[in-house]
Parts: sequence; C-alpha cells; structure tokens
Amino acid sequence: MIDKRLQTYRTYQRFTRILLTICGCWYMPTKSDKSMHYYSICVLLTMIIMTMITLHTSYIHRHNLGNMMKNIGFAITGLSAILKVVSFTINRGSLINYHRILNDLFEEELMQNDKIRTIIFSSLHTMYILTYGYFALATTLILLYFAPSYLFIIRGFLHFHLSTNYTLPISRGYGHFWTVPDNFLYHLHLLFETTLTGLSGLMACSVDSFFGFYVYQFTSTMRAMNFRLTNPLPTEKFLDLLRMCVAKHQRLLRCRDTLEHVYGPIVFWHIVTNAILLCGLMYDAMPLSDFKGVSMFLTYAVIKFVQTFTYAWYGTVLINASEDFRNGIYFGEWFNSSLDHHVRTNVILIMMQKPMTINAVYSPVNITIFTNVSI
Repeated sequence: MIDKRLQTYRTYQRFTRILLTICGCWYMPTKSDKSMHYYSICVLLTMIIMTMITLHTSYIHRHNLGNMMKNIGFAITGLSAILKVVSFTINRGSLINYHRILNDLFEEELMQNDKIRTIIFSSLHTMYILTYGYFALATTLILLYFAPSYLFIIRGFLHFHLSTNYTLPISRGYGHFWTVPDNFLYHLHLLFETTLTGLSGLMACSVDSFFGFYVYQFTSTMRAMNFRLTNPLPTEKFLDLLRMCVAKHQRLLRCRDTLEHVYGPIVFWHIVTNAILLCGLMYDAMPLSDFKGVSMFLTYAVIKFVQTFTYAWYGTVLINASEDFRNGIYFGEWFNSSLDHHVRTNVILIMMQKPMTINAVYSPVNITIFTNVSI
C-alpha cells in the first residue's frame, strides 16, 4: 500500500514538474538549461503578444461592457502569466536553493518507518485530486471555447471545402494590429490564438498547482516531525529528536520566506484582479434574461473562484499543520529535558510564534481571502 502511495506521489510530482516545464517556469538546472532559458523568453514574449492583442480588442469593444470585460479577462490572464514567468525567472537562484532544502527534508522524513510514511501520505489524495481536477476544468473550458471554430473547419473538410467563414475566438478577426488575410493564413491565426490561450491557461494551472505541491511537502514534513515528537521510538532520545526538529523548523522557516517572496505578489494580483473582473461581469450579467451574459459570468466566476479557493485552501492547510507542530512541541517533554540554552530558547520562540503563513502583501493566505472575494 505504501509503495502504491509512493508511486502516486512520484506521479503527482512528475505531473506538476511537466506542467511547469511546458510553461517555461521550471527552475532546476537541466542538461538543456540554456535552451530552457530561451524557451522561457519565448513564452514571456508570447504572453506579451497575447496581452497586447486582448487589450486592443477590449479597446475596440469599449462601448460594450460585456465584450470589453471578457477581453480584459483574457488580458488579465496574459498579465498573470507574465508576472509568473518573471517572478520565477528573477527568483531562480532562491527557488533552486529552496527546492533542494525542502525536498531533502521531505525525502528524509519519507525514508522513516511505515507509520511516518502513512502520516506523510494521509493528505496526498486530496492534494492531487485538487490538482488534477483544476487541470481538467481548465482544459475542458479551453476546448469548449475553441470547439465551434474547429468543428466548422472539420465540417468544411468533410465537404471538401476549407472556408474561413468563422470568427476567431480571441481577436474576432479585428483585434490584431494588422489585417488578417482571408486565406489559409486565417487558419494559422486560429492556431496561433489557440496556442496563446492554451499556454496562458496552462500557466495558471501549473503555477497554482505547484503552490499546492509545495504546501503538501511543507505540511507533510511538519506532520511527520510532530508525530516523531509525540511518539518517539524506544531507540530515540527525545533530546536529540527535539534538537533535530527545531533545526528542521528553522530551515522550513527560511523556505517559507522564499515561497512567500515568490508567491505573495502572485496571490495578491489574483485577489485584486479576480474581484475587479467578477464585479464588472456581474454588472453586465444583471439582466438575467441575457443568457449569453449570464453564462459568460458563470464561466468566469467558476474559474476565478476555483483559482482563489485553491490558494486559500492551501494556505489554510499550511497554517493548520504549523499549529499542530507547535502543539506537538508544547505537549512534549522538552521542559523536563536537559536542553542547552540555545535549543531551549529556540523551542520557546517556536511556541511564541504565530503559525507559519504565506502573506499576500497585506494579508495571510487563508480561507478568509476566498470568502472576502466571494462576498
């Protein structure tokens, strides 16, 4: 059973890494490191092009709030992708060091006995289901959005006629800064817009889901340490165990600082832009007789609520695991142990600290953020 869960974890780990690699955000050194650097630049330029096209289209629709907000939504997605690529690129050195520390701590706990591994894998199912579900939802919505155009092309092929009598989903044919020719290049523009949208959607899914993977490693490591503190083996000395856990906690705090530095601005950006976008779309959808406006609002609302919920829920999971670790130390036997002054001071500081949180500039990332955006 443990081996099966370990295999599931490796698959989950590999899946999130593949998503980040496709989006040009994978930061660990590889054999093709130089190629990945150029690929990240290409992804960044692609997202800039998408943002410019969608902003231009929204300007053209400035007298139609519904169409304008829809294109602003695409522009926000492009800007979000730009922010994520830039953030991961700028903080690459810190992320490499962070990844090695956190992964080493997690793998060290993973190599312990079966009880520890059971604790570690207890929340794995929930984490990977949320990641896979998020990916499936994003992929399905993108496919449904572009399906009419491709179905029209397929229908033309079946009748031996390749027509351009369909509307480009993003630019509508007039959002580009150039005239879209009415020939085979029109189909290339459709493929280009599909690539832009797919890459931006995949960017959101990959970076958001990798935050959950980081949180899973954080929480599993702390739960394993908590279990070892409260259930020491007969061969383990509590004093040595406590020293080790305190040292690991200090390293986890440094990893938390890196994670907050990278993801804090990203979460803050999503909170602000999601709230603004939902308010604009809600205003346009208020005449409930307009089915198109209501359906567009519901689609965007589902996407943005899921995105906000994932960050909020992951943040809450991290806070709860940190609180459990503090309780494990508090109810341990540290006060009866012959700790040296330095370790005893660190133990007291851990108990005095607030739970480990990720701050989005002004507020901790927890479920309260989701309720605020929802309201």
